[in-house]
Amino acid sequence: MKDFIFRNDTKLLFRNDIRTTIAEIAKGHKVMFVYGGGSVKRNGCHDDIVQTLTDNGIPLVEYGGSSREFAKIEEGIRIAKENSITMIISAGGASVMDSAKLIAFGFYHESDLWNYVKGKNPYGSERLPLALIPTYPSSGSENGLGAVSVDSRTGDFGTAYGIAADYAILCPKYSLTLDKGMTTYTGLVTLIQLSAGILGDRNRMSYDAGISYIRNVLEATRTLQKNPNDLDARGTIMLGASLSTSSRLGIGKEEPFAYEIYELEFLPEKLFGSSYRRSLTSVFPRFLQAMGKHHVDDIKKYYRDAFGFDSSIEESSRKLIELFAGLGVEMYYDEKITREQVDSIPCDTELDGNEIFEMMNALVR
Repeated sequence: MKDFIFRNDTKLLFRNDIRTTIAEIAKGHKVMFVYGGGSVKRNGCHDDIVQTLTDNGIPLVEYGGSSREFAKIEEGIRIAKENSITMIISAGGASVMDSAKLIAFGFYHESDLWNYVKGKNPYGSERLPLALIPTYPSSGSENGLGAVSVDSRTGDFGTAYGIAADYAILCPKYSLTLDKGMTTYTGLVTLIQLSAGILGDRNRMSYDAGISYIRNVLEATRTLQKNPNDLDARGTIMLGASLSTSSRLGIGKEEPFAYEIYELEFLPEKLFGSSYRRSLTSVFPRFLQAMGKHHVDDIKKYYRDAFGFDSSIEESSRKLIELFAGLGVEMYYDEKITREQVDSIPCDTELDGNEIFEMMNALVR
């Protein structure tokens, strides 16, 4: 068995009502509440946090409109320092949670924060206490180490890898305001991220656990097609997203080829102006087909164990496209592309230029 580490930086708290927990963890602090647009107010999370802190006499500063934009992160750090903040609580999707991580870390490392975004290791360095509450489950940022930032002023971007929250608080009811399409994407993106964690895993225990997570997330996604108010199904997806970025999966990986999906999903974002969730979902079956030429046994085993597909990799990939499309997800794009367009986008993968172009061209209707 390979050496491995179970990381336990973040305490994961599953709660149907977060108010008591918020009061407990924020006691004695001056809190900065970081959130994005209006969804946190529509789903009730904003009121629960603000009212709880107010009722318990805990000082509060709100910072709405947060995002991965580095300028917004710098603004958040400035406000946190001006108000002598001692704890960050954040609620929202991946962009908001990533920004909260960088604000909490940048409070002590503002002068060279961009160096951390570009690869300097932040793990174990000082930061403000941090609690993250996902309202759009799928990224797993609340339980992972990564924090992405983009600087539109320069066109540069990167990921600070090594910033963990103290608490990840999962509350399924906060995702009830997502429409049917967005809810479906929470499940499928979570499924794909779990899959990236176990593809090529030689440790039977972590592999089997991952297959179980994938099957349960898929069943929960199907359940929410019929009953969008099923909080158990929403909780399953929410937990699956957090587990996808934990250290519990992939502990026997020999090769990291499955993580190249994150390189390749970026291409439709650039080529078609696609969102991350649509790009990742549409690319994944084509990615498996392309990688099947290089990792036959791993991908055939994955298809068989996760979905019961026991045919060729090409046929199994076609079935997976049909499965995703049957859940209402658009798997094609209408724009035409050229080889030159595809080749112009940097992509670090073992696939060659012909394979990458074939994959992208297969997305065109």
